[in-house]
Amino acid sequence: MSKMPTVDIDENIKQVQMNIEQLTQEVFRLQGVLNTFMNFKKGGLKTIELPNDPDTTQEVKELESIQENPE
Repeated sequence: MSKMPTVDIDENIKQVQMNIEQLTQEVFRLQGVLNTFMNFKKGGLKTIELPNDPDTTQEVKELESIQENPE
């Protein structure tokens, strides 16, 4: 006769509690991000200018050249 699969109740409780804690922290982080952007909007901002897209090859080449020849 084959052995039936088992479930470790304590291990499952710990895992679910850990998942809840991680998700709670993620919710807090997202609430902070939302609050920041809402305050930007209250301050009159509609857009934020960012530096060049970091995915562009030009910036990568510039960084490589700086690393090769530090001042």
